[in-house]
Amino acid sequence: MNYRRQIVLLALPVSLLLLVFFVTPIAYIFAKSLAQDGLKYYIKFFSDEFYRGILINTLFTALKVTVFTLILGYPTAYFLARTKMKIRNLLLIATVFPFLVSALVRAYGWMVILGENGIVNQILMRLHIIDEPLKILYTMKGVTIGLVHLLIPYMILSIASVVQNIDPNLELAAESLGANRWQTFTKVTFPLSLPGVITGCILVFTVSMTSFVTPKLLGGPKVKHMSTMVYQEVQITFNWSMATAISFILLGTILLVLLLSNLLTSKAMDRLGGGKNA
Repeated sequence: MNYRRQIVLLALPVSLLLLVFFVTPIAYIFAKSLAQDGLKYYIKFFSDEFYRGILINTLFTALKVTVFTLILGYPTAYFLARTKMKIRNLLLIATVFPFLVSALVRAYGWMVILGENGIVNQILMRLHIIDEPLKILYTMKGVTIGLVHLLIPYMILSIASVVQNIDPNLELAAESLGANRWQTFTKVTFPLSLPGVITGCILVFTVSMTSFVTPKLLGGPKVKHMSTMVYQEVQITFNWSMATAISFILLGTILLVLLLSNLLTSKAMDRLGGGKNA
């Protein structure tokens, strides 16, 4: 039995599970919505500036969260992967620990911290840095902070798992050839860690686009998100057809962005020697 056949057989159970319980229901709902309403609500969505603004706002927020988690998560991941300190295991536990706390609890925690009478504003006012409380809660800034805190473990763990498998001798070889630490990082370490960076970015972006609890609680009624709009159409306006259209537009947007990122990263990996002909 060749290697490719083994891979196919190992992936077959999960593939069948996804096909039966995920792909088939989605395809059924999509086909049923088209049969009942056609493209009416899809056209309404893209012809209405209000709905288009929500899609752009959601997309921009997800990209912003992805960038922030990458900037904050990469140094942490690199340190966890390379440090030999005894606190390494403790830091790994601290990284994984947020997964044990629900997004709802963490969102309520940020509401206490970021409120007008919250810890952040109290400290800044006591230090006389500000004269009046900052408006962070129920704004896009609050949503971004909450999502970064919620999703940064995905980025850290994705990058750390790749960096720790990079042979340190490659970095030593670059330094022996005259490269300084910055050149070694940009020319050797970072390119080799790109698979982890790409995986982390995909996870963070996808979850950011579909998150509901954090935008709902930290954004309030003023901040509109695609997921909260689906909830509003179902629970408030009882327009299930519009909710279906918004859901599939959100799904299509995510798939389109992931497809484009896959094409771009594939070309980048080929230039770095990570292609199939390497």
